[in-house]
Amino acid sequence: MATAAPAYTVTLHHLAPGALAAGLAYPDEQLSAMPLPQLRELLYAFTELAAQLTIYEPSLPEIRIKTDRESFTIRTRYRKLWFVGYETNLRGEEHSVAYILTTITGTAETAKAPEPRPDRVSLASATAAATPEETGRFPRWLKIAVMAVIIIGCNAGAAWMLLTPPKTIAPKFSLMTPAESVALLGRVAGEYRTGSQEGDRRLIIDPTGTARLAKFGPNQAVTQPTTKTIRGAIVDGKPALITGDPAAITLKDADTLILFGNTYKRHNP
Repeated sequence: MATAAPAYTVTLHHLAPGALAAGLAYPDEQLSAMPLPQLRELLYAFTELAAQLTIYEPSLPEIRIKTDRESFTIRTRYRKLWFVGYETNLRGEEHSVAYILTTITGTAETAKAPEPRPDRVSLASATAAATPEETGRFPRWLKIAVMAVIIIGCNAGAAWMLLTPPKTIAPKFSLMTPAESVALLGRVAGEYRTGSQEGDRRLIIDPTGTARLAKFGPNQAVTQPTTKTIRGAIVDGKPALITGDPAAITLKDADTLILFGNTYKRHNP
């Protein structure tokens, strides 16, 4: 009784039928009971396709071959076939169709590559020349243009950030003399509040040149305490206090201070 010719289960990933084109739009296709001659033709078609692919190809085309003993994976790399897992055995040699089939079948593969078929060449050429809408891919020139725009934009943004002077939250000011600063601190020293409820803020001006800020929690518990150094200054022609950040504490009147847009009223317990 003659032994039946072996057949293989083949899965195409990111590949069109017949391995004539590659793309993300192609779903996985499983082919059962594929005879050896058809598998050989498929691998040679994959070889021709690999020669057309570039580093800009977004898909990861591969052919998975399953026998009754083992599973194999063939991908593309550097416009050639890549027999995954057998790199060390080849020692620099190409991952040829003959080597791949010899390894899979366990017998010497001596058949030469078939002559290119007109229908295969025309299909591959038509796929390569298809529009982005037809293949689900973007043309190479568009990808390069988009990458160039992104790179130029990133470099321009970085240069702008480096060359633009840092903005501060304090307006232009001129510092008072030490004597004038001490006199101003003595005049405005005291406790100021935006209110007495949870979430309101407290500001204590010390005549020694410090400002203690805090926020009220439940039952007027003090939270988020911060201490800043302050000094007298002139802002927009009026007396003010400048913190070391710097930020301006402006004097609206004898009992009212403005900091970060919040109005603090003097608190007299």
